[in-house]
Amino acid sequence: MELLQKLKSQLGNPTNEDDVLEYCLERAGDIICDIRNSDKVEKKYLTTQIAIAIEIYNKRGAEGQTSHTENGISRVYASGDISHHLIRKITPVAKTPSSKVRVIEE
Repeated sequence: MELLQKLKSQLGNPTNEDDVLEYCLERAGDIICDIRNSDKVEKKYLTTQIAIAIEIYNKRGAEGQTSHTENGISRVYASGDISHHLIRKITPVAKTPSSKVRVIEE
């Protein structure tokens, strides 16, 4: 199943949102590639990419929110875009000023 289809399935198949979902997947991929110092998302991180994309999608309209309480629901977002428990699933690759982006061939 294609990555976009998996994301749509997890979100309850929203309609007319393909552009937004593609952006969320792209942003999630960029985050993973930056941490991994790679040119593309490795296969073992595809489910993490979907989880990050879901988090990005669900935070639309509330970016940067640090606290919100309404009708017994409380929201507090961390200082970063993505929650720490998702970021910890990605093993970082050390970068130096002279290191190049790793090319992933699969």
